[in-house]
Amino acid sequence: MVLVLSALLLSCGGGDENPTSTPATAYSYPLAVAPTARHVVDQSAKPFFLVGDAAWSLIAAVSDEDAEFYLENRKQHGFTAVLVNLLERKFAPNAPANFYGFTAFTGKPFATPREDYFVHADNIVKLAAEKGLAVFLFPVFLGYQCGNDDGGWCAEVKQASESEMRVWGEYLGSRYANYDNIVWVIGGDTDPTPIKSKLEAMIDGIRSRDMRHPFTVHNARGVMAVTPWSGADWLNINSTYTEGLDYEQAHAAYKISPAKPFFLIESQYENVKARDAQAIRAQSYWTVLSGGFGHIFGNCPLWGFGFAGADCAPLTDWRAQLGSPGSLSMQHFGALFQSRHWQTLVPDTSGNVLMAGTGTFGNTDYASAACTADGTSIIAYLPSPRVITVSGACLTGSSMTAWWYDPSNGMATQIGTFPTDTPQHFSPSASGDWVLVVDSSGASFPAPGM
Repeated sequence: MVLVLSALLLSCGGGDENPTSTPATAYSYPLAVAPTARHVVDQSAKPFFLVGDAAWSLIAAVSDEDAEFYLENRKQHGFTAVLVNLLERKFAPNAPANFYGFTAFTGKPFATPREDYFVHADNIVKLAAEKGLAVFLFPVFLGYQCGNDDGGWCAEVKQASESEMRVWGEYLGSRYANYDNIVWVIGGDTDPTPIKSKLEAMIDGIRSRDMRHPFTVHNARGVMAVTPWSGADWLNINSTYTEGLDYEQAHAAYKISPAKPFFLIESQYENVKARDAQAIRAQSYWTVLSGGFGHIFGNCPLWGFGFAGADCAPLTDWRAQLGSPGSLSMQHFGALFQSRHWQTLVPDTSGNVLMAGTGTFGNTDYASAACTADGTSIIAYLPSPRVITVSGACLTGSSMTAWWYDPSNGMATQIGTFPTDTPQHFSPSASGDWVLVVDSSGASFPAPGM
């Protein structure tokens, strides 16, 4: 056996230390839907792999200096995007004002934008661009069940007229049309139906000034983006939103016709409800191996920068979480898939690739697998150790090279070379979750994650 340490492996030091990783692959924004409609690409047609971090309160909660520190750290950890509220209502020290004491509006919400507030917001988006990060930006976050208690602006949207929401959208479209690294996110943790016409007016306003950036949606938990917006021509990117067993909704998203690229916008958060590191990792791998192009990871208290409320108690130091097990797992997740032709992965839903050892569909032990359409790689995620049987028939050539990849530390162990015309049995030698990577020998790939 040959043991290889991923080039992106970090030390587990505190958040105040600079990580030693290689930064994320550079992208040329804005993003667009790929011709296959299975993923998104940058302006040079490079497939964009989403390694996202939920940074909901970034614009409101911290200074320019702390924002730069955070964004540089995420870049060095291999993240490619952050999810951010343009307007924060609750989870910031001066909410709804920002770190500098500026509210977003001088008077009536949406009708009276304050320049000082948005200059700071502009700075955050620019800083992210300098770090190569996409910003998945909410123009107005509605809040859980369309309520203000969860930091949302739903009541204000209800009170606003459609014409006011249209003008708000025009303001945003004009202001951010030339900020290349934006993806607009509509909604916010709720069913948008009661205020759908108001949101449509805002979207129309944005698009009257900005046709450069893609749109996605964040609905209530368990509801993918397209469900309440069937047929919306502005909705470029689908999303899933779950809390465990993420592959179930991902399978449904992959089957949508016509195809639409999708990602996991939200699921379980690190440090919430005593979820272990494996459960946090599983959601990322399940999503991509079921056809998605990435996942936005969440950590408590990092998402609120120390102001995330009771969910994180007693944790309040967001800097100490920058090198958390979840953050490092996301780094290794990105490194693995970007070392292979991930954009061509086709989910194995019929058992032709992973022939035995899949576990039970509908349970947390379910193993997801996919083979690339170009016949170069098979990737399978095992939530727990077991013997699996893998067919290499989808690979090109007569031989295949197999690796075990540890998603907790980014280490790859070569297993050996095997014929592709005979099903092979594999079993990891230790406890924990594992990723099996099987490559066509002719592909001459480096170790997974390199």
